[in-house]
Amino acid sequence: MRGPMRTLFDGLIYVSIMIPGIVIGIATLVSLVTVFDFLNPVLAALLPGEVKAPTLSLGFTTVIAAHTLSTMSLVIVLVRARIAGMDRTLIEASEDLYATPWQTFYQVTLPQIYPAILAEFLLSFTFSFDDFIISFFVAGANTTLPIYVFASIRRAITPEVNAIGTMVLGVSLTLLVAAQYSLRARLRNR
Repeated sequence: MRGPMRTLFDGLIYVSIMIPGIVIGIATLVSLVTVFDFLNPVLAALLPGEVKAPTLSLGFTTVIAAHTLSTMSLVIVLVRARIAGMDRTLIEASEDLYATPWQTFYQVTLPQIYPAILAEFLLSFTFSFDDFIISFFVAGANTTLPIYVFASIRRAITPEVNAIGTMVLGVSLTLLVAAQYSLRARLRNR
């Protein structure tokens, strides 16, 4: 994109990064409830009377959707920065060799942006795994790990909470080491 559309798109991305989590949580809750209030009667009207219509409600799906939307702007900013720093001559050479756009993406572009995608996956996973506020608003009756830990800490810090913290730290470090190993293996293969 170029011109005013690019400026508008960039502005929306940067604004979504700067908005506090509580505002995102409340806005997501309000929009989900509004959409569900509209879609539930529509779904009930579309299906025959003897078939029970599915009821859309808050749950793990809405938590995943809300966390995906809240971290997407970070992913876009950092992956786009990697794409801007790519060597364009490789893409042009691929086109000169009659590669299809899909082949060019898979064999030229993706290997160059893979480190940024992997880093953003780990960063987004860490941010969303730790995000209590958005989870609190959109989880409904379900309990996510941040909500459970917050509720447990309000009573007292128990050995169970310490074990959960240790497990989260262990999983995070394991993912970090696996990502580093993957990136080094890709460099060695080149």
